[in-house]
Amino acid sequence: MQLINPYLLAFLPLAAIPIVLHLLTLHRLRTVELSTFRFLFDSYVQQRRRMKFLEALLAFLRTLFLFLLVMICGRPVVRHWQTLFGRGGGGHEVVMLVDCSASMNAQTAGLSSLERAKSAARSLVGQLASDDRLTLVKVAARPDELFSRFSGDTQTIEDHIDALKASPSRANWLAALSHVFAAKTPERAKATVYLLTDCQASGWGELATQGIERLVPKDARLVVLNVGSKQPLENRAVVGMPPREHRSVVGLPLVLRPRVANYSTGDRADLTLSVFIDDQEVARMPLAVKPGDMAEKEVIFVPTQSGTLRGRFAISDDRFPDDDQYLFTLSVAPPIKVLLVNGNPSHDPFENECLYLRTALTAHGEENERPTPEPPGTRPGATGGGAAPSPADGEVATALVAGAAGNIFSKEYVRSLDVQEVPEGHLNPETLRDTAVVILANCGQLNQQHFTWLRDYVSAGGGLMIFPGDRVNHDQYNQQFFPVPGPLKEQLVAARLNPPVGDLQKFDTFVSLNSVDYSHPVLSVFNDPESRYLTTASFYRHFPLALAEQHDQCWSLARFAPKEPALVESRFREGLVLLAGFPANAKWTNLPLKPEFVPLLLRMVNYVEHRPDVEAPSVVAADGPARIAVASNWSPVTGKVIDAERHATEVDFKRADSRWVGGFEKTALKGYYTVEVSGGRVEQPKHDSTAFAVNLSPDESQFALADEDQFRDWLPGVDLTLIDASAEAQQQLGSLGESREIWRPLLLLVFLVIGVEFMLATVGGKRPDQGDDLTVGERIRELSPGAWVGRMTGAEEVHAEA
Repeated sequence: MQLINPYLLAFLPLAAIPIVLHLLTLHRLRTVELSTFRFLFDSYVQQRRRMKFLEALLAFLRTLFLFLLVMICGRPVVRHWQTLFGRGGGGHEVVMLVDCSASMNAQTAGLSSLERAKSAARSLVGQLASDDRLTLVKVAARPDELFSRFSGDTQTIEDHIDALKASPSRANWLAALSHVFAAKTPERAKATVYLLTDCQASGWGELATQGIERLVPKDARLVVLNVGSKQPLENRAVVGMPPREHRSVVGLPLVLRPRVANYSTGDRADLTLSVFIDDQEVARMPLAVKPGDMAEKEVIFVPTQSGTLRGRFAISDDRFPDDDQYLFTLSVAPPIKVLLVNGNPSHDPFENECLYLRTALTAHGEENERPTPEPPGTRPGATGGGAAPSPADGEVATALVAGAAGNIFSKEYVRSLDVQEVPEGHLNPETLRDTAVVILANCGQLNQQHFTWLRDYVSAGGGLMIFPGDRVNHDQYNQQFFPVPGPLKEQLVAARLNPPVGDLQKFDTFVSLNSVDYSHPVLSVFNDPESRYLTTASFYRHFPLALAEQHDQCWSLARFAPKEPALVESRFREGLVLLAGFPANAKWTNLPLKPEFVPLLLRMVNYVEHRPDVEAPSVVAADGPARIAVASNWSPVTGKVIDAERHATEVDFKRADSRWVGGFEKTALKGYYTVEVSGGRVEQPKHDSTAFAVNLSPDESQFALADEDQFRDWLPGVDLTLIDASAEAQQQLGSLGESREIWRPLLLLVFLVIGVEFMLATVGGKRPDQGDDLTVGERIRELSPGAWVGRMTGAEEVHAEA
């Protein structure tokens, strides 16, 4: 205990005044033996002993009164937590592990757990000797040792403590303790390790499952300081979900699915959920979430401009506001440019090779309301019943795309396409520029230069779809188009076109698809055994496809027979190629007349479209790595990531497969991170930017406190001390490292002393010269202030004896 005004202790000897007065007033009476007064004297002796005891007690109370009065004026203070820190002597090894997980931002009584941890850390620093060695470790998903130095440099140490910030991730205490004791040094073997934490069980999962046998030395001492709160936290959190498609298209509706969790155990949460895009509210809706349950809403958002958009789902704040928002980003591309290369641009629409392709890619839905006319010579049963597609067929096609394709809707997706058609002779680098997908429709007049341009286009990430027909020379494709010149012997498509088979004059000779890979993203929507999508189409003539023996980059999506592919996918460097064994016309097959042809073609276009030059994820896990990929033709590549606090970090890119790939791991802050990339030749520089978001770890939203028994189970055989420095304990005993004045209880004690002394002095005895019966006036005079003061000082008794 200390005094704010210690100089007032000079007045402490005043407390001895009552004792001195008591001693001075004592005197011996001369004893006179009178036989007639024997019985009276015996009674007097008994009464005198009682009076002496009361006089001594009064002297003690008066002394205590003056002592307490001096102490109150000196303003004594106490530090309840002073004995919790430090050891005797110096030269100790001290390690502070400060929990910087997201849950440390939870507030109780206006103060977060992290702020209480900082206060405890500063108090600990103040208790250390100058030759003690202190190590400060920030504990999150990965431990971060901030410094290890002698505690004499107090200001620098406190600056590091004040700079601590909570991470969006959860703590990993197994990794933290492994980091501390991995050195195996003699000093660490005898270290005192302070764990300043809110005791959330989520951070101890790895330690609970793996244990720490032989990790903590037997001479080490662990002190767990609980700076959290004992109050149950009825938390509500937005836990997702990120958009399924990070890359969207202008005009293409995108499905956003905000998900809210209610971790309360008793109350239903009635919330207002808002969706923001670039700080503009685009949706607001009420949401009711049952206790211990999650609820999800579906929001349709249509981007109107290209670029990187920053979005968030938000609910109203609670005691833990960090998880009341979920951040995400959207990379919105301009309308998808689809280039139709027509191998037979006839004026006769039924002879035009792109009739069905153009119709499927440009129909906005109105066309589905009218029957599509059959071309001359259509075979009976070509559409499954001899009739042209009905409006119901169009509805089936729309339902296929809208219901199962996630964020792909037939009408809206078609509106996002910029379809351009050119004859095969007009194909050149200018027409290929900014093209997302190229479709070769029965192109048989392409030359070697065209093949080179197309291979370069696919190599840079472009998407190519090939529908060969009667104008295609299979040998030309096999020998001039598919092989890539060079010593690597690469293949644009690791497959061969064999001579076409089938007789167009025989109506009853046709083949159907024998097997379909419904697990593939293009074909998964057609997985309906009752409807038998795609398998009812008839193919009267087709090119048998043969996969190369070494085809780890090429595989079959559909087959006419077990060993006869009908549709193959091949990956060439950064691009994709889909090669069909049939044309997209009604002369060789009735597939274009089937209702599933429209969604099939749209999904193929969406799947193979040009890969973005710069790619980054929409959402990155807290303290997790962000993978940034850049097109190969951007070499040399340089880039940087600007974090949520506008600090830039350079990113080193290395070649991986067909792209330049860089990693960024400093995702310790919640917020948006901007990625800026530059590259290309000096004469043709390239620049682009994108963004990703970092959110809290979902584990940090579930507040489950670990108790003492759990800690002892997780840390068996360890010299472990648990200290309750929670918000409630500090409200009762004062904050860590802070002094607390105790003059209030001392003042109450003073009043108690005065009351007891008053009672003893007033009714503690009677004057020897008065009888037992007192009049009312005498009793009133006995209670007068003058008489009471006289009895307190002993003056009245001295006067009576005199």
